[in-house]
Amino acid sequence: MTESHPANRAERRRLRTRAAVLAAAREVFAEQGVGATTIQDITDAADVAKGSFYNHFDSKDAILRAAVEETLGELGGALDLLSEPLRDDPARVIAVCLRHSLRAGVEDPTLGWFTLRAGNLIAVGSVALGAYGRRDMRRGVESGRFRCDDIELAYTMIGGGAEALLRRRLEGELPTEAEVAFTAQALRLLGIPEDEASAIAGEELAEIDRPGVERS
Repeated sequence: MTESHPANRAERRRLRTRAAVLAAAREVFAEQGVGATTIQDITDAADVAKGSFYNHFDSKDAILRAAVEETLGELGGALDLLSEPLRDDPARVIAVCLRHSLRAGVEDPTLGWFTLRAGNLIAVGSVALGAYGRRDMRRGVESGRFRCDDIELAYTMIGGGAEALLRRRLEGELPTEAEVAFTAQALRLLGIPEDEASAIAGEELAEIDRPGVERS
């Protein structure tokens, strides 16, 4: 029984180091942008040797992808659970997930800037939030709730608009109410009538626990 303890401790240390390196990478990417960040920047921020970095990731691209998938994938999974009771109405699912995603990026600026500066990876790959959004749009089209001839084009337009809105919210240029107005426009793009889109977008949001955001 005791023979497994050293191995367990080593595994816990390994996981702690990996988590520390990922957290540092997210912060550095958010602050400096992906292109300007080096592996040395990440290891300095995590206070680990380069060898420790390469024990877990073989390149900057590898840690970027892991950070996107784990950070935004966790948020996407939480939103998926939160919106489960709304599955009968894809419009409400899209509205809730879109507003919460925007709010998460504003309430946790590190998450917000990381999302913006890793945006190309998110847009190109079906990872994290992107996979959920595409799926929910597809369900809406298949059920007849949405009128949309090109899901990828709609996703690109809504995603690009959300990115621009998040940036302006982080820079203090737009009020919170802009998130509701944008969500209504997104629903209209998917074929929801104007009055109904505005009503759905303005519905009260349930709270959701998000990493890095403390509530009183």
